[in-house]
Formats: sequence, C-alpha cells, structure tokens
Amino acid sequence: MEMNKEIKKISLIIPTYNGRQGVNDLTHHLADTLNQKEWEYELIFIDDHSTDGTVDYLNSIKEEFPIKTFTKIGEKGKAFSFLEGFQQAQGDVIAMIDADLQYPPDVIPTMIKGLDKFDIVVANRRYQNHPLFRKILSNCFKFFFGKALFQSGLKVFKKQVLHNLELNSASGGLDYGFLFKAKRMHWKIGILDVVIQERRSGINIANSLLTGVELVLGAIKLRLQYLIKDVFKFLDHPHHSERYPIHFNNPLDFLFIPEIFSIKKHLYLETISLLVFVSLLAISLVWMFKIVFSAPILIIVSGMISLFYLGLMIFKLIVVFQSLKKPLISFTKEEISAIKDEDLPIYTLLIPLCKEAEVIPQIIKAMTAIDYPHDKLDVIITLEEYDHETIEAIKRQSPPQYFKTLILPDIAPKTKPKALNVAFPQTKGEFVVIYDAEIIPDPDQLKKAYLAFRKYPDIGCLQTRLDHYNAGQNIITKLFSAEFSFYYDLFLPGLQKMGYPIPLSGHSTHFRRSVLEKIGAWDPYNVTEDCDVGIRLHRMGFKTDIIDSTSKEEATSTLGAWIRQRSRWMKGFIQTSIVHLRHPLRFKNEIGGWPNFIAFLFTVPGTVVVSILNLFYWVFLIGWFTVHPVFIQKFFPMPILYISVISFVVGNSIFTYLNLIGAYKRERHALVKYSLLSPFYWLLLAFATIKASIEIFVRSHHWEKTKHGAHLADIKYAPNTN
Repeated sequence: MEMNKEIKKISLIIPTYNGRQGVNDLTHHLADTLNQKEWEYELIFIDDHSTDGTVDYLNSIKEEFPIKTFTKIGEKGKAFSFLEGFQQAQGDVIAMIDADLQYPPDVIPTMIKGLDKFDIVVANRRYQNHPLFRKILSNCFKFFFGKALFQSGLKVFKKQVLHNLELNSASGGLDYGFLFKAKRMHWKIGILDVVIQERRSGINIANSLLTGVELVLGAIKLRLQYLIKDVFKFLDHPHHSERYPIHFNNPLDFLFIPEIFSIKKHLYLETISLLVFVSLLAISLVWMFKIVFSAPILIIVSGMISLFYLGLMIFKLIVVFQSLKKPLISFTKEEISAIKDEDLPIYTLLIPLCKEAEVIPQIIKAMTAIDYPHDKLDVIITLEEYDHETIEAIKRQSPPQYFKTLILPDIAPKTKPKALNVAFPQTKGEFVVIYDAEIIPDPDQLKKAYLAFRKYPDIGCLQTRLDHYNAGQNIITKLFSAEFSFYYDLFLPGLQKMGYPIPLSGHSTHFRRSVLEKIGAWDPYNVTEDCDVGIRLHRMGFKTDIIDSTSKEEATSTLGAWIRQRSRWMKGFIQTSIVHLRHPLRFKNEIGGWPNFIAFLFTVPGTVVVSILNLFYWVFLIGWFTVHPVFIQKFFPMPILYISVISFVVGNSIFTYLNLIGAYKRERHALVKYSLLSPFYWLLLAFATIKASIEIFVRSHHWEKTKHGAHLADIKYAPNTN
C-alpha cells in the first residue's frame, strides 16, 4: 500500500489516564504496524494526571519509540486531551485513537489509504460480545444524528481539516461536534467498519449510560444552535470556503481569499437572510412608531431618512474636527538625506496598465525620477495580452532594465485587482506600492514610506495624499480636485485619528508585503479593490496611517468619463458593503466593536445611500419651489420638515464649506469659489450611483476603464516630470 505523496508525517494522538499496561501494548502494536510501511510518525500521549506511573513508563521508552508526552493543562476528560493534542501535532495526517485497544491499530494504514478519497475516515464500531444496551444506544444515536456522525475512538484525518473548525468540547462530546462541524465545512467523511473488542485495559470513569445521555444532550444542544444559524444564515460562520488557509496558487481566476470574502458571487444565503431580517425589523419598527405616534407610514419613513441625514452630518463633522488634531506622518529633508542606500530594502512598484499607450512616456519618466537605488527597485508593469498598442508603446520607450513587463493571461475577470494578484507572487520587495498609469509621485515618496514603516512597526499600510496636475483644466476637474482636497486632507485623517477603518485609494498605497500575504492580496472581482482591502486590513487587525507625501494624478475632464469612473467607484462600494456585511455580528467583532461598525456603515454603504437619497430630495426641493404639490406637504409635516431642512440644506451647506476649506488648505485659492457648486456636483454623483445600482445586477464585475491622457492635448496641463 503506497502512501499518499502529499503526506509527510503522521501524528497519532492518544489520551491516557491510569492505563500503563494499555499504552505498553498499544505502543508496540502501533510501532509494528507503522514501521512496516516505513512511515514517519509521532506518538503524542496526553496524560490526564495518571497516578499509576503511565508517564514515567512512556518517558522510559522514548529512545525506542518516537514518543512525545504532555501532561493535561485544561479540564479533565478525553475530549480536552484531544484538543490539546491537536496543538502539538506536527504531521500532515492526524489519528485519534483511544489507549484501551478496543480499536485494532492495524486498520490505521487502510484508513490512511482512504484519505485518497476522503478528508476524514472514521472507524465504525461493529461489536463482538458487547452489551446489548450499548449496541442499542449507539444505533439510536446514528439513526437520529446521522450515520457518519457518531462516537468513535479511532479517526484519521488530514490536518488541514482543523483549520477554522472552531472546536470546543463538553464532556465526551468532541466526536460528534468534530464530525458535525467538519461536515458543515464540506469536508468529505468516509467510514470503515471495524470489529472492536472488550476494553483490555484502562479505567472507564464514566458510566456508559451516563456518557450516552451526555452525548445525546450535547448533540441536541449543538443541533439547536445550528438550527438557528440555518434559519439566520448571516449568523453562521465560519463559511465552508474558509476551510483552507490563504494560498497563492489559483491560476483559474487568481482569487486567493475565501470566496465568502469575495464578490465573485453576489448573492449568498447570508445576504438574502440578512436582507429579509432587516426588512422585517424595519417594517416592525415603522408599524410600532405608527401605533405609538398615530402617524402615517410615509411620515415615519421620512423622519427616519431625515434622522439618517442628520446622523451622517454629525458623524462627518466629528471626523473632520478630529482631523485637525492629527498631523500626518512626516519627515524632514535631513532625515531623508541621512538614509544610506545600503540600508534600504527592495521596494516593489506594481503598475497595472490597460489601453494606456498615450501616457507611457509620462509613467516611465515619473518612475525613473523616483529617488531610490535602482538596484533595489522591483518595477512590475502588467499588460493585457490583447493590448498590443500599449505593449508596443512600452517597447518604444525602452524602459530601464529594472523594469519588467508581465503579460496577463486572457481570463476573467478583466479587472485591475486580477492584474495585481497575477503579479503579486512574483514581487520581491519587502514593501509594495501601486501606481496607476498617469501617476506622478513625489520623488522621495518611497524613502518617506520606508522611514514610516521602520519607525512604526505596527503599521501595515500607508496611504498618501492625492492631488491633480490638471485641476484647473475645466469645471469638472476643479470640482473633482476640491472634493479630493476635503477627502484626503480632512476626512481620511479624521478616520485614522479616531481608529476607524479607512477605504484606501486605488494607487499610491504602500504595504508591507508580509501583510498583503496575510490578508490574501486583492479580490479580483471587486471593482474598488482599494476600498475592500482597506476594510479587510482593519478587520484583520492591521493599522493604516497617512503619510505626508503627494501623488498627482489626472482628474477626469469629461462628463462621460467622470460618470463612468464614479459609477464604478459606487458599484465597488456596494460590492464592499455586500461582502463585509454577510456576517454582520462577526464583522462588528472583528472590526473593533459598534463604533467602528457604525463608522463603516456611514462611510461605505452610507455613501451610496445618501447619494441616491440626494437625488430624490433634490426632486422634492425643486418640486416644492415650482408647483407646490400637496403630497410633499403631507410627506414633510412641520417637525419632519425642520429636521429635513437642517439635514439637507444645512448639511449641504456645511459640506460645501468643508470642500472650500479643503481647497483653501491646499492653497488652491482659484478652486475656492468653485466649491460653492458642490451641491450640483453631488447631484451628478447621484446619477452615477443610480447607474452603479443598475450595473450591480447586469454587469456586476465589469470594469469601467478610465481613459487617461486627455490632459496631454493641452500643453498647459501636460505635467513636467523632469
């Protein structure tokens, strides 16, 4: 019988309690069986404080057999012994076996062979001269709780089964819980019939009947817990797609994270059950308020929307106020010039390109202007194999030798994060930064990021400030730039100061490569992978901060391009909201509690909701001033009208003022007056959000490509990168 080539070592876990003679017989029997196969193995004995010299005996034969002995740390009971044994196991395959020799060890090779087809193989007891009541009890348990879910003193399984299984134990209940949860995680369970004998040694502490009752009660309790989770799937985690650790070997679509954390599939039962639950809860609240306040349903809904506006306005004001107390991470010219080239690590620059032939000369100039030793730069430009124009443009520029191009496989999804994931396993740098085609970073940006990472070892990601070199090109670019001034100078620093999750930008974000490995890189299906990664970083416990360095980009200068870009961003915000709210309570706990959870709701899904509501409120406002329809008066009675006016009119005024302050802070004085047009800009954003809401159903993974290079037509806005 040949061993599975993937199996390198077998760990056999054996709980003991006052079973000196039994472990002697079992050890020799196991050694005789396993040595015939020439397998590497270890015998892990977890002793439950024996008093008959069991541990002393095991220690005395360690030179003869590959034995490891551990004294139980936790509670008494065999189940807890196995749990502690799992932590000590080094093998690819784990066998759980009782020390009483009821199960013949010579069936273990057959069970291991069964792992070619299954992930777990369980010995099914066939009794020989065994008490009738035990047979009846065992058969009843199998009948009610499942043929493959039963108490067994011998199981063999792949160690990877333990990943994310979240095992715990009540007395005697590990077997059922282990198999039950493994089955829910979609691990394959096989059964091997084994004839068992009377116990040859060891002390049976629990009465068989009492043990049986405990098993049944434990199984019923577990079933009831998961019955609730089966009804409310958003409470059921971990998901079966989490059964494997993150790995970077998926050439089919380059998705490295579990599917439950990806938008590859939009509708899971988790999302559907959450929508149903929230809808029923909202309806119940509306009816409760209707009964208590004797108010029409429309007025109650209007009041809730107005309160949402008011809450969002207060939230953003608090965040902006906090940003005034938070200086960005910065370094003096002296600190930067003091860096020795030999101390600098390799830095990877990922540049995903698609249909960018016009700006190739600009990006090559910008990257070669970076102040960093060229022999420590790992520049990877990704190109689509069908994008012949950009490929030829790269060849014409003859980039330096430390630039390398990577031709992407022509497979779905056709997105920027897919390109990043294809390139990521080939990166060599200790740090990784993403630059888009038209980006011009500060020349010393990499050195500033290096100093920040070195000074703050708890930081996993650094966000830079973004600006536009064509801000004054037309009215659209002026409003775009004013918006970015607010977002990157006031809003994001405030979020960071308060410890809230930060939705990152799509470029000029710097990462520790080790952190990207731990979070599984990017979701290739998310069209705002930057926002998703920012939330996932926070969720997995990694800190993001903001560095005082600027990358300049091209602001989209035509209305059509702006709508397409913004609709993609809004669609990505919807996707990110869907992904992270599949298990809302789990997400709340992982992201840091209710304050961070509410901040996420306001920042990501709240941005989408308020953009759509803005459109309807503008329609109501224009309708009121033009034709004074009666239904608007009914929809906004006096108390609701006051709240709505404060939230909508005053709120728009405040955020218009904040955009103005953002432009003024950047000394873009020419943009200040254009900030007064921000409400009309937000009206355009509402149309882009409506477009995104439609596309989430019809073109969910479609990447609306932003065309760059329009600024080059006007020499005044063509940047000088020399």
